[in-house]
Amino acid sequence: MEFLILGLVVAVNFIIVKMKLDRKRWEDAVFDIAVLLIIMALFSGSYAGLIVGSVASLFMSLFFFASPPTFFSGENGFLRTFINRAKRTDTDDN
Repeated sequence: MEFLILGLVVAVNFIIVKMKLDRKRWEDAVFDIAVLLIIMALFSGSYAGLIVGSVASLFMSLFFFASPPTFFSGENGFLRTFINRAKRTDTDDN
């Protein structure tokens, strides 16, 4: 029974990542995969670690699905802030 539940958790996690990729939410999907890999590396080596990593990754995927990260995109994203600062600096030079 526990193998079935763990399989469902992992399957739902991959379905969420696929949905993000299909909707072209690249930043969200890449960040989700990176978090999955980090959690996998942190909890590798035991069955309990596999369960903890899978469930934690699923909850993070659900959270980022509902509230996408805006590290590089969005109004307060890093890339937008960097470009705005560069524009301000460029206009100050003239």
